[in-house]
Amino acid sequence: MHHLAGAGIWLLGFHLATGVVAGQAAQTAPAITADFYLSPSGSDQWTGQLPEPNAGKTDGPFATLARARDALRGLKSHSSRARSFTVMIRGGEYRLSEPFQLGPEDSGWEGLPVTYAAYPGEQPVFTGGRIIRGWRRGEKDLWQADLPETKTNRQAFRQLFVNGQRRERARWPAEKWLKVAGTADYKESGWAGAMKGQNDDELARRSFRFRAGDIRQGWTNLEDVEVVVLQFWMAARLRIKEVDERQCSVLFTGGSWRPLTWSFGYYVDNVAEGLTAPGSWYLNRQTGVLSYHSLPGEDLSRAEAVAPQMEQLVCLAGEPDKGKFVEEVVFRGLAFRHTAWNLPAAGYHYAQAELPVPAALQALGARRCRLEDCELSRLGGWGIELGRGCQDNRISRCLVEDMGAGAVKIGEAEEPASDVLEACRNEVSDSQFRHGCKVYLGAPAVWVGQSGGNRIRHNEFAGQFMWAVSLGWNWSYFPLTRSRGNLVEKNHIHDLGTGPLGTHGALYCLGVSPGTVLRDNYIHHIHAAEAWGAGEGIILDNGCVGILVENNLVHDAEAGGWGCNFNCLGNIIQNNIFVNGRVYQLTRYGDAPGANPPPNGEVFTRNIVAWQTGPLIKENDWISYATLWDYNLYWQSRGEPVRFMRHTFDEWKAKGLDTHSVIAEPLFVDPAKNDFRLRPDSPAFKLGFRPLKLDDVGPRPRR
Repeated sequence: MHHLAGAGIWLLGFHLATGVVAGQAAQTAPAITADFYLSPSGSDQWTGQLPEPNAGKTDGPFATLARARDALRGLKSHSSRARSFTVMIRGGEYRLSEPFQLGPEDSGWEGLPVTYAAYPGEQPVFTGGRIIRGWRRGEKDLWQADLPETKTNRQAFRQLFVNGQRRERARWPAEKWLKVAGTADYKESGWAGAMKGQNDDELARRSFRFRAGDIRQGWTNLEDVEVVVLQFWMAARLRIKEVDERQCSVLFTGGSWRPLTWSFGYYVDNVAEGLTAPGSWYLNRQTGVLSYHSLPGEDLSRAEAVAPQMEQLVCLAGEPDKGKFVEEVVFRGLAFRHTAWNLPAAGYHYAQAELPVPAALQALGARRCRLEDCELSRLGGWGIELGRGCQDNRISRCLVEDMGAGAVKIGEAEEPASDVLEACRNEVSDSQFRHGCKVYLGAPAVWVGQSGGNRIRHNEFAGQFMWAVSLGWNWSYFPLTRSRGNLVEKNHIHDLGTGPLGTHGALYCLGVSPGTVLRDNYIHHIHAAEAWGAGEGIILDNGCVGILVENNLVHDAEAGGWGCNFNCLGNIIQNNIFVNGRVYQLTRYGDAPGANPPPNGEVFTRNIVAWQTGPLIKENDWISYATLWDYNLYWQSRGEPVRFMRHTFDEWKAKGLDTHSVIAEPLFVDPAKNDFRLRPDSPAFKLGFRPLKLDDVGPRPRR
């Protein structure tokens, strides 16, 4: 565990003492009287007004959320005054057969919410999965179960969890990936020649050459095999249409957004012949037999194996286009687990951030609703989506982990037509987001699109995500969008990039975003993919304007602490500490600046940049030096000369850059132990640097 020590800048580790798990609120909250109760041992034929069945089993709690919701509707309709309403939910497992849906008629009143809460000291779990039973042991470590109902697509599944742990489908190769050998040729016979009338891009996006033996026509149920092409910050998941082993070419039912040779590799998923690795499984839809290669000592006859069946568990179904909203609803202390993912006939690809993928909890037109102390895990897609018209909602003290995609989506990719349709002013705070992108490899943990006024505060991010937070959704200056005034502060972001695509950057911004602030975040150990040199701390990508980046600490990010596109302007990067990027420390990259309007660069001031290996700046030269850098401190801790690309410090100053900056040791308290507080005599203070205050980053302890 990496942490800062000492007064003034003391990081409280991962804040595990906060107890950010489902049921935490219930464990500490005093018992309260509820309007209705819910229990796995209940019945929808009862009144729901008792917390447990009576002695004669003639009355007791309800059994389903839908019955409790309907009872609340009746109770509200007969209530003579506005008041709060509560459903208390006993611990245990509730299997959903359809999503739990709330409409505008299920709303509370301002300050008087309708609450669905865990019973004190207990943990309710709502699952969209089915338990697989009837396992029999075969040869060696192979187990099988007969599931004749899976011969239809409706009953088939793509995920399996054993004793709460995700198990991977059989794949080829078992580890790493294969190489794309090249582009299919129109001169070939068969399907490639038949596509000659189409443009080059169509063929390049739907096919490629492979090395002999890497893809095989004779694989079992070839129509169920999926090829995952790794395309840097995204991956295409494609279905095979035809294989030509003589030409070593494969054609897919659909394609990707770029040629498939724009890739550093691919692997083959859901192939029976790959069932060799412990923990892998394969469902044969033609025979209805599920096969599982057990881990050492694992006994499937005693294990709990769960296959998710539903893509969505909860839906807040407002109609913002008609002015109808779901308001003042609270979910507290509940766990939501096991959602499915599906693959279209043409396969799947998306250029960036995996936005089309559905969420386990989806909200449209939700206002002033809250998700508190909840867990979402073992998911096939996203965790939570706050879509069109979702305003002033709060997600707090939640744990979201083991997702197929990302954790939280806010807003839309398209510009809302009016203020009432914008998703805005939502808060995500004091929560933990861990280990996503298990299926859709290019998702951020938190995505904020055409949306403003949101607050992403005091969270912890770790594991497999393409970004921790992605803000904005416009690749040019005009037209201006609603991405504005977003705040990302006091987050602890660490150890990102554990998947095959690595991490592009921890914090990522895109497009004009006036008033957006990234401040007081602690970011460290950000990793790149093995074959792709990403892994930055903070990235301002194409068209970023009006963003303030201040008081952040970034260390041990693969590709340095900060980078921006040449097409950014008017951003202020000040009072940050960037330490020990492995490959380089800073970068200005991308297309040449346009002429209308000409970008004028950023203000980069009062920052400390210290490193051991690699150059200060990635590039050897810039297309434009129209930028403002000054009052910074630079230090190469091995004593090597500091060069600014191909320039000496004096040559750099002659360009009008860093005229008051210095090359000097910053005098950290104990950099070997990641204590980057400054000693009182640090030369950074003479440049106007202010001490960072990171003692409360990450989820805050409950008071």
